[in-house]
Amino acid sequence: MDQFLELNDYKLRYRDQGKGNTVVFLHGYLESLETFETFTKDLSRLARVITLDLPGHGLSELTNDSCSIEEMAEAVNELANHLQLQKINLIGHSMGGYVALAFADKYVDKLESFCLFHSSPNADTDDKKANRQREIELVLQGKKELICKSNIPKTFSNKNQNKYAHEIKRITEIACKTSDKGIIAALNAMMNRPDRNKVLKALNMPKVSIMGKEDNFIPLKVAGEIAKENGLTPFVLQTSGHMGFIEQRQECLREIFRIIYEC
Repeated sequence: MDQFLELNDYKLRYRDQGKGNTVVFLHGYLESLETFETFTKDLSRLARVITLDLPGHGLSELTNDSCSIEEMAEAVNELANHLQLQKINLIGHSMGGYVALAFADKYVDKLESFCLFHSSPNADTDDKKANRQREIELVLQGKKELICKSNIPKTFSNKNQNKYAHEIKRITEIACKTSDKGIIAALNAMMNRPDRNKVLKALNMPKVSIMGKEDNFIPLKVAGEIAKENGLTPFVLQTSGHMGFIEQRQECLREIFRIIYEC
Protein backbone atom coordinates (compact mmCIF):
# COMPACT_ATOMS: atom_id res chain seq x y z
CA MET A 1 0.00 0.00 0.00
CA ASP A 2 1.38 3.37 -1.03
CA GLN A 3 2.06 5.93 1.67
CA PHE A 4 3.43 9.47 1.40
CA LEU A 5 5.79 11.41 3.64
CA GLU A 6 5.75 15.22 3.48
CA LEU A 7 9.32 16.56 3.31
CA ASN A 8 10.19 20.24 2.82
CA ASP A 9 7.28 20.97 0.50
CA TYR A 10 7.48 17.74 -1.47
CA LYS A 11 6.06 14.24 -1.08
CA LEU A 12 8.01 11.01 -0.89
CA ARG A 13 6.17 7.81 -1.81
CA TYR A 14 7.05 4.65 0.09
CA ARG A 15 5.79 1.19 0.98
CA ASP A 16 6.32 -0.69 4.24
CA GLN A 17 5.52 -4.40 4.15
CA GLY A 18 6.36 -7.57 6.02
CA LYS A 19 7.86 -8.30 9.43
CA GLY A 20 11.34 -9.20 10.67
CA ASN A 21 14.74 -7.63 10.11
CA THR A 22 14.40 -4.37 8.21
CA VAL A 23 15.57 -4.06 4.60
CA VAL A 24 15.57 -0.72 2.78
CA PHE A 25 15.72 -1.23 -0.99
CA LEU A 26 16.77 1.71 -3.20
CA HIS A 27 15.93 1.67 -6.91
CA GLY A 28 18.01 2.83 -9.83
CA TYR A 29 17.83 5.46 -12.58
CA LEU A 30 14.53 5.52 -14.52
CA GLU A 31 13.07 3.07 -12.00
CA SER A 32 10.58 3.31 -9.15
CA LEU A 33 9.50 1.09 -6.28
CA GLU A 34 7.19 -0.59 -8.80
CA THR A 35 10.17 -1.80 -10.83
CA PHE A 36 10.90 -4.53 -8.28
CA GLU A 37 7.51 -4.86 -6.57
CA THR A 38 7.23 -8.63 -7.28
CA PHE A 39 10.70 -9.19 -5.84
CA THR A 40 10.08 -7.09 -2.74
CA LYS A 41 6.68 -8.72 -2.19
CA ASP A 42 8.45 -12.09 -2.10
CA LEU A 43 11.16 -10.68 0.17
CA SER A 44 8.53 -9.28 2.54
CA ARG A 45 7.56 -12.84 3.44
CA LEU A 46 10.98 -13.11 5.07
CA ALA A 47 11.66 -9.57 6.34
CA ARG A 48 10.28 -6.08 6.79
CA VAL A 49 10.86 -4.38 3.45
CA ILE A 50 10.86 -0.60 2.94
CA THR A 51 10.83 0.68 -0.62
CA LEU A 52 10.51 4.25 -1.87
CA ASP A 53 10.55 6.40 -4.96
CA LEU A 54 13.71 8.48 -4.81
CA PRO A 55 13.06 12.21 -5.35
CA GLY A 56 12.18 12.93 -8.98
CA HIS A 57 11.26 9.32 -9.74
CA GLY A 58 7.94 7.49 -9.55
CA LEU A 59 5.44 9.51 -7.54
CA SER A 60 8.04 11.31 -5.41
CA GLU A 61 8.45 14.97 -6.21
CA LEU A 62 11.33 17.42 -6.46
CA THR A 63 11.36 20.68 -4.53
CA ASN A 64 13.30 22.37 -7.30
CA ASP A 65 15.10 21.51 -10.53
CA SER A 66 17.96 19.63 -8.88
CA CYS A 67 18.53 16.89 -6.33
CA SER A 68 22.01 15.61 -5.55
CA ILE A 69 22.84 12.05 -4.58
CA GLU A 70 23.45 13.40 -1.07
CA GLU A 71 20.00 14.98 -0.98
CA MET A 72 18.47 11.69 -2.05
CA ALA A 73 20.31 10.02 0.85
CA GLU A 74 18.89 12.67 3.17
CA ALA A 75 15.40 11.77 1.98
CA VAL A 76 16.12 8.12 2.83
CA ASN A 77 17.26 9.18 6.28
CA GLU A 78 14.14 11.29 6.79
CA LEU A 79 12.02 8.25 5.97
CA ALA A 80 14.07 6.06 8.32
CA ASN A 81 13.52 8.60 11.09
CA HIS A 82 9.81 8.83 10.30
CA LEU A 83 9.47 5.04 10.56
CA GLN A 84 11.69 5.00 13.68
CA LEU A 85 14.12 2.54 12.11
CA GLN A 86 17.07 1.98 14.43
CA LYS A 87 19.09 -0.37 12.22
CA ILE A 88 18.63 -1.19 8.55
CA ASN A 89 20.00 -3.59 5.98
CA LEU A 90 20.58 -1.24 3.04
CA ILE A 91 20.47 -2.45 -0.56
CA GLY A 92 21.09 -0.10 -3.46
CA HIS A 93 20.39 -1.07 -7.07
CA SER A 94 22.43 0.79 -9.69
CA MET A 95 21.88 4.53 -8.99
CA GLY A 96 20.35 3.41 -5.69
CA GLY A 97 23.79 2.08 -4.81
CA TYR A 98 25.21 5.60 -5.19
CA VAL A 99 22.53 6.83 -2.80
CA ALA A 100 23.23 3.97 -0.40
CA LEU A 101 26.93 4.91 -0.34
CA ALA A 102 26.06 8.55 0.38
CA PHE A 103 23.84 7.32 3.22
CA ALA A 104 26.65 5.12 4.56
CA ASP A 105 29.04 8.07 4.39
CA LYS A 106 26.89 10.06 6.82
CA TYR A 107 24.79 7.53 8.75
CA VAL A 108 26.97 4.47 9.10
CA ASP A 109 25.73 3.84 12.66
CA LYS A 110 22.29 3.08 11.27
CA LEU A 111 23.52 0.21 9.12
CA GLU A 112 23.28 -3.49 9.96
CA SER A 113 24.56 -4.64 6.58
CA PHE A 114 25.27 -3.12 3.18
CA CYS A 115 24.71 -4.43 -0.35
CA LEU A 116 25.67 -2.97 -3.70
CA PHE A 117 23.27 -4.51 -6.23
CA HIS A 118 24.69 -4.06 -9.74
CA SER A 119 26.34 -0.81 -8.61
CA SER A 120 29.71 0.82 -8.05
CA PRO A 121 31.46 3.28 -5.70
CA ASN A 122 33.40 4.81 -8.61
CA ALA A 123 32.77 8.33 -9.84
CA ASP A 124 31.74 8.82 -13.45
CA THR A 125 34.47 8.69 -16.08
CA ASP A 126 34.65 11.50 -18.61
CA ASP A 127 33.03 9.24 -21.21
CA LYS A 128 30.18 8.40 -18.84
CA LYS A 129 29.64 12.07 -18.06
CA ALA A 130 29.50 12.82 -21.78
CA ASN A 131 26.89 10.10 -22.26
CA ARG A 132 24.78 11.52 -19.44
CA GLN A 133 25.04 14.99 -20.93
CA ARG A 134 23.81 13.61 -24.25
CA GLU A 135 20.81 12.13 -22.46
CA ILE A 136 20.07 15.51 -20.88
CA GLU A 137 20.09 17.08 -24.34
CA LEU A 138 17.68 14.43 -25.61
CA VAL A 139 15.29 15.11 -22.73
CA LEU A 140 15.44 18.84 -23.47
CA GLN A 141 14.59 18.02 -27.10
CA GLY A 142 11.49 16.12 -26.00
CA LYS A 143 13.02 12.70 -26.72
CA LYS A 144 12.71 11.12 -23.28
CA GLU A 145 11.02 7.99 -24.65
CA LEU A 146 13.99 7.37 -26.93
CA ILE A 147 16.25 7.15 -23.87
CA CYS A 148 13.89 4.79 -22.06
CA LYS A 149 13.31 2.51 -25.02
CA SER A 150 17.05 2.36 -25.69
CA ASN A 151 18.32 1.94 -22.12
CA ILE A 152 15.87 -0.48 -20.53
CA PRO A 153 16.45 -3.50 -22.83
CA LYS A 154 20.20 -3.19 -22.22
CA THR A 155 19.67 -3.57 -18.48
CA PHE A 156 18.94 -7.25 -19.18
CA SER A 157 21.47 -9.77 -20.39
CA ASN A 158 21.53 -9.84 -24.18
CA LYS A 159 20.53 -13.50 -23.94
CA ASN A 160 17.51 -12.69 -21.75
CA GLN A 161 15.91 -9.86 -23.70
CA ASN A 162 13.44 -12.07 -25.58
CA LYS A 163 12.64 -14.13 -22.49
CA TYR A 164 11.82 -11.03 -20.47
CA ALA A 165 10.21 -8.97 -23.23
CA HIS A 166 7.08 -8.47 -21.09
CA GLU A 167 9.19 -7.16 -18.18
CA ILE A 168 11.15 -4.89 -20.51
CA LYS A 169 7.85 -3.44 -21.74
CA ARG A 170 6.59 -2.94 -18.17
CA ILE A 171 9.78 -1.30 -16.93
CA THR A 172 10.03 0.88 -20.02
CA GLU A 173 6.53 2.17 -19.28
CA ILE A 174 7.62 2.98 -15.72
CA ALA A 175 10.72 4.77 -17.05
CA CYS A 176 8.68 6.84 -19.51
CA LYS A 177 6.53 8.13 -16.65
CA THR A 178 9.57 9.69 -15.00
CA SER A 179 9.30 13.45 -15.32
CA ASP A 180 11.73 15.35 -17.53
CA LYS A 181 12.82 17.33 -14.49
CA GLY A 182 13.42 14.14 -12.52
CA ILE A 183 15.51 12.55 -15.26
CA ILE A 184 17.68 15.64 -15.70
CA ALA A 185 18.12 15.98 -11.94
CA ALA A 186 19.20 12.34 -11.65
CA LEU A 187 21.65 12.61 -14.55
CA ASN A 188 23.26 15.71 -13.06
CA ALA A 189 23.37 14.05 -9.63
CA MET A 190 25.16 10.99 -11.00
CA MET A 191 27.60 13.08 -13.01
CA ASN A 192 28.57 15.13 -9.98
CA ARG A 193 28.81 12.41 -7.34
CA PRO A 194 32.24 11.79 -5.78
CA ASP A 195 34.22 8.56 -5.67
CA ARG A 196 33.20 6.65 -2.53
CA ASN A 197 35.60 3.70 -2.53
CA LYS A 198 37.02 4.87 0.82
CA VAL A 199 33.53 4.91 2.32
CA LEU A 200 32.88 1.38 1.09
CA LYS A 201 36.22 0.05 2.25
CA ALA A 202 35.74 1.53 5.74
CA LEU A 203 32.38 -0.17 6.36
CA ASN A 204 32.83 -2.65 9.22
CA MET A 205 29.79 -4.88 8.78
CA PRO A 206 28.56 -7.60 6.45
CA LYS A 207 28.87 -6.11 2.97
CA VAL A 208 28.13 -7.80 -0.32
CA SER A 209 28.27 -6.99 -4.00
CA ILE A 210 25.66 -8.72 -6.15
CA MET A 211 26.91 -8.68 -9.74
CA GLY A 212 25.74 -10.03 -13.07
CA LYS A 213 28.09 -12.06 -15.23
CA GLU A 214 26.41 -10.60 -18.32
CA ASP A 215 25.88 -7.03 -17.10
CA ASN A 216 26.07 -4.57 -20.01
CA PHE A 217 26.84 -1.63 -17.72
CA ILE A 218 29.31 -2.97 -15.13
CA PRO A 219 31.64 -5.67 -16.56
CA LEU A 220 32.10 -8.64 -14.24
CA LYS A 221 35.86 -8.07 -14.11
CA VAL A 222 35.36 -4.48 -12.92
CA ALA A 223 32.73 -5.47 -10.37
CA GLY A 224 35.00 -8.23 -9.08
CA GLU A 225 37.94 -5.85 -8.68
CA ILE A 226 35.76 -3.37 -6.78
CA ALA A 227 34.59 -6.12 -4.43
CA LYS A 228 38.12 -7.39 -3.83
CA GLU A 229 39.62 -3.95 -3.22
CA ASN A 230 36.89 -2.94 -0.79
CA GLY A 231 36.43 -6.17 1.13
CA LEU A 232 32.98 -7.03 -0.21
CA THR A 233 31.75 -10.59 -0.48
CA PRO A 234 31.03 -11.14 -4.18
CA PHE A 235 27.88 -12.92 -5.28
CA VAL A 236 27.87 -13.59 -9.02
CA LEU A 237 24.64 -14.18 -10.90
CA GLN A 238 25.73 -16.41 -13.75
CA THR A 239 22.94 -15.63 -16.24
CA SER A 240 22.01 -12.07 -15.28
CA GLY A 241 22.60 -8.65 -16.69
CA HIS A 242 21.81 -5.56 -14.61
CA MET A 243 18.42 -6.82 -13.39
CA GLY A 244 19.25 -9.82 -11.23
CA PHE A 245 16.14 -9.37 -9.08
CA ILE A 246 14.15 -10.31 -12.22
CA GLU A 247 16.59 -12.45 -14.20
CA GLN A 248 17.58 -14.64 -11.22
CA ARG A 249 14.98 -13.77 -8.63
CA GLN A 250 15.23 -16.85 -6.44
CA GLU A 251 19.02 -16.70 -6.22
CA CYS A 252 18.82 -13.03 -5.21
CA LEU A 253 16.18 -13.73 -2.59
CA ARG A 254 18.33 -16.44 -1.03
CA GLU A 255 21.42 -14.23 -0.99
CA ILE A 256 19.63 -11.26 0.56
CA PHE A 257 18.04 -13.54 3.16
CA ARG A 258 21.56 -14.79 3.97
CA ILE A 259 22.87 -11.23 4.31
CA ILE A 260 20.19 -10.08 6.71
CA TYR A 261 19.85 -13.19 8.85
CA GLU A 262 23.07 -15.22 8.64
CA CYS A 263 25.97 -12.78 8.23
